[in-house]
Amino acid sequence: MILARTLDNDLLQGWMVLTLTFLFVALVPFIGPLVVVLTPLPVLYYASHLGRLRGISVLATAFLTSYGILAVMRQHVNLPTPLMIAITGLLLSEVLKRNYSFEKTILTTSLALFFCGSGFILLRSWQADIAPWKLIEGYVAALIKENIELYSQLNISQEQIKVIRENTGQITRFFAGVFPALGISGSVLTVWANLLAGQMLLKFRKFSFPEFGDLTLWKAPERLVWIFIAAGGMLLFPVEGIVIFGMNLLILLCMIYMFQGLAIAAFFFRKKQIPRMFRFFFYGLILIQQYMLIIVVALGLFDLWIDFRKRIRDLNQTDTDQ
Repeated sequence: MILARTLDNDLLQGWMVLTLTFLFVALVPFIGPLVVVLTPLPVLYYASHLGRLRGISVLATAFLTSYGILAVMRQHVNLPTPLMIAITGLLLSEVLKRNYSFEKTILTTSLALFFCGSGFILLRSWQADIAPWKLIEGYVAALIKENIELYSQLNISQEQIKVIRENTGQITRFFAGVFPALGISGSVLTVWANLLAGQMLLKFRKFSFPEFGDLTLWKAPERLVWIFIAAGGMLLFPVEGIVIFGMNLLILLCMIYMFQGLAIAAFFFRKKQIPRMFRFFFYGLILIQQYMLIIVVALGLFDLWIDFRKRIRDLNQTDTDQ
């Protein structure tokens, strides 16, 4: 009786949390679209805590409730997109049960999310009776238009806005061309963020979670550097298809080296016992400053030749000896 009552309370709590999450993402400007990346986290928690079927029921009822509330408020929001991202929590909970390695967990869940998104695009293109790439171009063009309107409100110079407006066609074709790499990268980053956050949450709640080892020592396979060089060489070809393929490869490889760079940074913070406040400040800079992201990618790429972690370890040992 007590167990059944506890499960009922957890189901109610899960429904409330997920409903509020969907509504927050849909109704709060600027912050809501950023929070959508972490919508899988509560789904992962309740699916792991309550089981597969109850986790699905909590997600489904929360989505329907949110959809109904938004309909009553006459808010036309694309709620299926947050739902699709939230499903990542269910996918991740199923993959974690198989005790895969960290890389296989990320790859399996990310590809599942990417193919779900691709299926969603194919369905929308079929409903609209247009080619999928035309649908993507229309979506990118709409985003550019929204950004131009946003820039106008932020007092950005009219010259910069004019340049963007005049080159809208080229920008649209570029982002539509690299959409596969952006889609896969977005899926990987979503899974990675929720996996790390889920690890902290579930361990804090005393639930089982696979041991992935010391992730600060993670590094990409060395042979990837040759693919990186080849992808860079493709950009020199006068054939548009080869250039687009090379750009997709470069984006994916830069993401991989970004993870290696982040592992190096985390290793340095741990060895030097850097306070958490400064660590969060560093990670925040990566989100808002592009040059910081380039530095992190470069750290991961050049680690092949420099081995930063060995140097950090040696410097730390020297400081200890003194």
